[in-house]
Amino acid sequence: MTNIIHADFQGTDITFSGDGWFNATGAAARFGKRPVDWLEQRDTAEYLAALANSEGKSGFLEQFNEISQLKGERPASQAKLLRLSKGTGFVRTKAGSPENGGGTWMHPKLGVVFARWLDVRFAVWCDEQIDKLLRGQVDWKRARHEASATYKGMCDVLRLVREEEGKSTASYHYANEARLVNRVITGEWGGLDRDALPLTALDLLAKLEAKNLVLLARGVGREERAKALESMAMAWNQKTLASAA
Repeated sequence: MTNIIHADFQGTDITFSGDGWFNATGAAARFGKRPVDWLEQRDTAEYLAALANSEGKSGFLEQFNEISQLKGERPASQAKLLRLSKGTGFVRTKAGSPENGGGTWMHPKLGVVFARWLDVRFAVWCDEQIDKLLRGQVDWKRARHEASATYKGMCDVLRLVREEEGKSTASYHYANEARLVNRVITGEWGGLDRDALPLTALDLLAKLEAKNLVLLARGVGREERAKALESMAMAWNQKTLASAA
């Protein structure tokens, strides 16, 4: 599990993934409980079966109905309920300690219902954390899409400008133009892993590419464009710092 995010709940470290999954093992330990004790309950299995069915995963409700005919106290019944709960796809297990990303992880749709089983105050807090993460993910995808669009626009303008000058455009021309913008962000002349950039950096990248696109269309030279982009990035960073203060 990558992109682990840590949040503090009354002195306890609770971990989430960037897409809202949460480490149920670590959370349950805070209250002296175990995820398995929740997952093998009839109500839990029925809830997960219904949730899976609502997302087009048929068959789990039928499995639950078959299991429900067995006596709930029998170990075989509990084992089948646990297997059904894990099989819905809303629960993942990873080896290792919770501190290293190990344990039982649950889908964000289980955040409130599982956390309520632990503690009602924790349920409210957990819902707030997951909501922030999911809203942040939507914003990141929007920024990533914008950065892709501005990059394409920048490349199109570069090609058209060179065509008007009677020049052909090779792949390294596009790469060098991207490096010009990347250097403003990283300080280095090289490639950039856009998927690893945080939201603020993606927003800045898209704006720099849009600015460079306009400068290219105006026929501004490389060195002058570089200075203009650096000035824009400096103003952007100062504005961001002022907003955060």
